[in-house]
Amino acid sequence: MSRKWIWILAFFMGLAMISLIFVQAWWIKNAVDVKDEQFDQLITRTLSDISGEFQKQQAARHIIDELNPFYLDTSSDVYDSDFHFESEFYFYSESSGDQLTSELRRRNLDRRALVNNVLSRMLSIKPEIEDIINPGNFKALIRKELLNKGIDMDFEYAVTKSNNLLAFKSGNYKPDTDADYYRVQLTPDDLFASSDYLTIYFPAKRNFIFKSLGYMAISSILLTVIIVLSFAVTIYIIIRQKRLSEIRTDFVNNMTHELKTPISTIYLASQMLGDKTIPATSKNIDNLSSVIIEESRRLGYQVEKVLQTAIFKEGKLKLKLKETDIHELIQGVINNFSIQVRQKNGIIIPSLHAENKILNIDVVHITNVLSNLIDNAIKYCTRDPEIYVETQDRKEYLLISVRDNGIGIGKNDQKRIFDKFYRVSTGNVHPVKGFGLGLSYVKKIVEEHKGYINLESELYEGTTFRIYLPANLSKL
Repeated sequence: MSRKWIWILAFFMGLAMISLIFVQAWWIKNAVDVKDEQFDQLITRTLSDISGEFQKQQAARHIIDELNPFYLDTSSDVYDSDFHFESEFYFYSESSGDQLTSELRRRNLDRRALVNNVLSRMLSIKPEIEDIINPGNFKALIRKELLNKGIDMDFEYAVTKSNNLLAFKSGNYKPDTDADYYRVQLTPDDLFASSDYLTIYFPAKRNFIFKSLGYMAISSILLTVIIVLSFAVTIYIIIRQKRLSEIRTDFVNNMTHELKTPISTIYLASQMLGDKTIPATSKNIDNLSSVIIEESRRLGYQVEKVLQTAIFKEGKLKLKLKETDIHELIQGVINNFSIQVRQKNGIIIPSLHAENKILNIDVVHITNVLSNLIDNAIKYCTRDPEIYVETQDRKEYLLISVRDNGIGIGKNDQKRIFDKFYRVSTGNVHPVKGFGLGLSYVKKIVEEHKGYINLESELYEGTTFRIYLPANLSKL
């Protein structure tokens, strides 16, 4: 699949994810609105019940006031019974009503006169609301009615008179919050209804609404998050695999070129040796044999790089540590490249000043590390190469730096320069062929020696690689 189709697929999948999020958000909002409406209806019915219960209490109060002379008679069975009146608030029960009826029958009272007197009292007497309600008992009545409707929530309330004058309120009642306020008239059925109102609100209403949605909303949100994350990870993996596929294709192309060149050279040299039409004295056997040896060594070196990479991937690398004079090792590597450098009119300048130069290292791999760095410094230079190899003591580390005056490495490429198969410029258009394995190999070997490597580079200004090997490697 081409990169274009991957991005088209990602676009439509992203569009589907956004649509899913909007649908889920709409569903949750709609569910919250429905729950909110149901809650409002439930509170409205509850307030209506509270108003009705309050009116019953007021009617019972007027009856008790009319019967007060009989009620105070200590010889009466009603006295000190379940039927009682509190001066600030009255609680009426069916048992007390039955006892009252029995007492009226026993005393042969004129019920018609009693009703007339009670109605007259109700029409004539207009006590202030704060004189007939006990705030604590009134709050208990509200809570009781809410619990009967299945609402176990904290609430704040206030009772107001005409002109919105405050009669009393709960301790934390605030008239200007963002909460939803509910209001009901306390005595709407009275012929001359007073303008006393109960106002109530619930500070934790929103939490109650969301909790009432239960696991449906939570599972919906969780499922949406999982789908979105899965989508993002899938797109990331697809793009990454596509990039790796391109890198591997580039690697195969470069590997083909790298292996093809020495093989072609060896083939031509062997063909010349076997050509019987050429006299033996004209074949320059020594030169042809040296060419075959050199190209065979080069071919083996390239194959070894590929094998080493496979070993890294399988985790089979085992270092063969040996106490070594790092200065002697560096000098040997420099000598190996002396002819190659001179052919390009370049120089390699060693500056070996480290005092702690004896390290327990894998000679072969550290030699390959330094060879890779110097080889790159020579290959990636468009002018006469100048290479500086230095060593210094850095507290717990031995520093080895390789500095050149080559083409340099851009800032964007520096982040990935140590990745396997990565090359600053890919494909056959690059003037220098390679596998993209050299620096990944260098980093791996340094880290296996418990060290680390970094670089400093500017385009067209050269590059400096710094290798830090622990000074106590001899104790590994």
